[in-house]
Amino acid sequence: MGKGRIFRIICGIMIAVIIIILIVLFVSDDSNQEIADIDMNMPYADTTNWMQYLSDDEYLSEITIPGTHDSCAQNVTLGYVMRCQNTDISQQLNNGYRYLDLRIAMDETDTGNRLKLVHNFANCHESGNLFSDYLYFDKVCADIYSFLAKEPTETVIVNIKIEDDSHSVSDISKLVTEEIRNNKDYWYTEDAIPLLGEVRGKVVLMTRYQDNTGVQLTGINLNWAEQNNTTPIDIPYELYVYDNYRLWVQDRYKYSVEDKYEAVIDGLENCEADENTLFFNFVSTSGAGKIGHPQGYAKNLNQLFMDYDLKDNTNYGVIILDFGDENLARHIYYTNSF
Repeated sequence: MGKGRIFRIICGIMIAVIIIILIVLFVSDDSNQEIADIDMNMPYADTTNWMQYLSDDEYLSEITIPGTHDSCAQNVTLGYVMRCQNTDISQQLNNGYRYLDLRIAMDETDTGNRLKLVHNFANCHESGNLFSDYLYFDKVCADIYSFLAKEPTETVIVNIKIEDDSHSVSDISKLVTEEIRNNKDYWYTEDAIPLLGEVRGKVVLMTRYQDNTGVQLTGINLNWAEQNNTTPIDIPYELYVYDNYRLWVQDRYKYSVEDKYEAVIDGLENCEADENTLFFNFVSTSGAGKIGHPQGYAKNLNQLFMDYDLKDNTNYGVIILDFGDENLARHIYYTNSF
């Protein structure tokens, strides 16, 4: 066999290995979740507009709300360890989710600075194509506005976290403010928990960053410490007291499946959400090991959560999932007082 042919064979093998690695890193497996036994005869079974059946006089913190964690991490680099959703924002909203967790960073483009969606250091993309464009904040906002225009009885909480070590919080928050001011009719930006009637057809702004310039919009400003311990503690949630409200958070995102499930249930059984108190209970985890696989953990956690008997007419706060579907959303919001 000639040297040229050997070289071509070696090159072909190397290219094949690289392609396989890229596929493994960029995408993740899609596995069907077991269909739950959900009563579809309820008038609020339609996940696109379930909030229309709730009273205008309920505070947003008094409503059990399904949410998604790292909401834009569907088509994301390093997919095996970074992918957290298998639907885009439009589909999540149609599926009944009303809390979105957006992680942003600045992208310096030829036409100016834009905000892109990220998961930590990994970029989110518009599609599963390895070479597709970044997913940008204005595109995500446009999808939310489109949903609210069609479903004006609904409201969407958008909680924004900056994950960018290369640009200042001030510069990034200016771009957030620009988007909001250009579409001000769609946004609620007060630093107070609103009544549902005040925010139907609107986006409720929440932020997880401190803008020290004092001139940018931060809405309901929530800054909680990272709950990145792997060893379980007796009380898995933390309390934060602000001027206008309180916040409970359970986000032990490095727990094993077993420990995470216990933390979630602890939150469900001891939830203190009320008109002045928000409760965020994250079902998501990246696992206690060095390399996580959110989809694998979510498959087990979501089924365990679906099997848990939630009580009717009970406020469980915001319950936040990886890889949530319509039935998981129904399982959550059916607990409200309709």
